[in-house]
Amino acid sequence: MIFEPVSLNISQVSCERDDRLLFQNLSFALSSGDILRVAGPNGAGKTTLLRMIAGLFEVQDGVITIDQEPLSDRRHQVLYIGHKPQVSRDLTVIDNLKFLTGFDEPIVKQALIDVGLRGYHDSLVKELSQGQGRRCALARLWCSEAPIWILDEPYTALDITMVDTLDLKINAHVAQGGLCLFTTHQPPQSLNFETLELGCVD
Repeated sequence: MIFEPVSLNISQVSCERDDRLLFQNLSFALSSGDILRVAGPNGAGKTTLLRMIAGLFEVQDGVITIDQEPLSDRRHQVLYIGHKPQVSRDLTVIDNLKFLTGFDEPIVKQALIDVGLRGYHDSLVKELSQGQGRRCALARLWCSEAPIWILDEPYTALDITMVDTLDLKINAHVAQGGLCLFTTHQPPQSLNFETLELGCVD
């Protein structure tokens, strides 16, 4: 899939949670082909920022736009995968992916094969290992038609083979005109990315 050019703009965004200022007057812009790693110590607001950009947290101060339009009008262009698997443990692997993506069985089956879950289609998620559960969640990327990917700790519990597979997928996504924001404590070796460092604000 080749995407139309897309731009994401964060302007003068600030956030306070539990009476503590996480970040203040944060501004940056991304466009098709960009990869941004959001880094910083625990509690710096990395997940909060990503969830704001995904439209899951209200923007308290500042403005977030996609192609110069309000985020609320363009949320369909964003795919967010959080650091928790976001799958139902009591559903099968394939039923989870069908529910989360809305795609039919042949497409989601191929996605599960692509992430190394061949033969696990009918397994309950609660029967999987932590790494396999993470693969199930990440399989949404192989079904996605959203140009903007927001991934919170996507490498958690992955083995080396799946780390390489994910890097290849992100690289292919941005080569097709998408963009990606992600967090991770261990920078990947196979991605060409810029880094935004968040720090706790006193």
